[in-house]
Amino acid sequence: MGKEMTSRERVLTAAAHREPDRVPMDFGGRISTIHAYAHRELKKHLGLEGGEEKIIGYMTYTVEPDPRLVERFGRDTISFYPNYGAGYQLKIDPETNTYSDEWGVKYRMPLDGYYFDPFQFPLANAETPADLDRHHWPDPRDPNRMRGVAEEIKATAAAGEKAILLGAPTLGIWLLPQFLRGMEQALMDLAGNRKLAEALAEKVTEWYEAYWDSALAEVGPYVDFVHMEGDLGDQNGPLFSPKTFREIYKPRLRRVIEAIKRRSSARIWLHSCGSIYWAIPDLIDAGVEVLNPVQVNAADMDSARLKREFGKDLTFWGGGCDPVVLQFGSPADVEAEVRRRIADFAPGGGFVFASIHNIQANVPPANIVAMFEAAHRYGVYE
Repeated sequence: MGKEMTSRERVLTAAAHREPDRVPMDFGGRISTIHAYAHRELKKHLGLEGGEEKIIGYMTYTVEPDPRLVERFGRDTISFYPNYGAGYQLKIDPETNTYSDEWGVKYRMPLDGYYFDPFQFPLANAETPADLDRHHWPDPRDPNRMRGVAEEIKATAAAGEKAILLGAPTLGIWLLPQFLRGMEQALMDLAGNRKLAEALAEKVTEWYEAYWDSALAEVGPYVDFVHMEGDLGDQNGPLFSPKTFREIYKPRLRRVIEAIKRRSSARIWLHSCGSIYWAIPDLIDAGVEVLNPVQVNAADMDSARLKREFGKDLTFWGGGCDPVVLQFGSPADVEAEVRRRIADFAPGGGFVFASIHNIQANVPPANIVAMFEAAHRYGVYE
């Protein structure tokens, strides 16, 4: 084993499909972080008092981990996200426990709930493409989106210590329509109102082409990974027809990726939950280079198979511990699970260890500690 690498060197070596000194770690951002309730219990378990609780994802009710936890468990990455457009401010109504996002989607956390669930959809009654034109669309080039963020990214890049991820300001080209229309209606559109579904996909694609062109004009040379998201699967298979994906969304995904690549050499990092084995060849063909969260307990998502078939083309970012084991297993079960996934994903590089999506509200703190300690124990390259 050679000399110890910096965090950024470690992540970029792994992403180039070479073995670094150890498996890189991710803990934070909006997709590999921890629910606020679990965060509180973890700090209590470790005897950590005080510190700010910074909610970074209200829908998932997740936090940026306490710096003391980051130091203890390790992190080789840092994620940045754009601001909202000027004129919008997220405000939670304390009487109804609701808020509306920048796009007009309304969310509510039920009594004793864990998440803010979408329940009102601004385009629910749209029937034709003309109805979409009458909707108020946020400005993708709003200069407020990168105000302050660009300076932080440049300073982090100058320090050269962490791999930098820049996240998208909203959901992806097939997922955002499900929030604007409501999931059931958006999926029915694919079969019963294809013209509207395609028009909405085109609107979102054009929005993203403009957004990335504007944001990356400021920070493109400083970003290592561009983070997009859009779930394509549930636990057992695709959310909609693979044929529909290839006809409507894949060409538009390619266009968004091309817009990114015109402004940056950053690797394309896609968050897509569920059973998505069926989609991986198409994602690679469209230009995706990093896949998250790698839901290994979903159908057809066996870690050894994924590595064997796609490990030359994809970096797997996540996949560290089956969330069922993490929540319901013992610390010894968690350790064995982490050891297995590292053995499957780590050889030859192309792996960044993280939880599978965010650590959920009721995960025992002892299991969280066991997961990260096992990752450090077994994630060393010989």
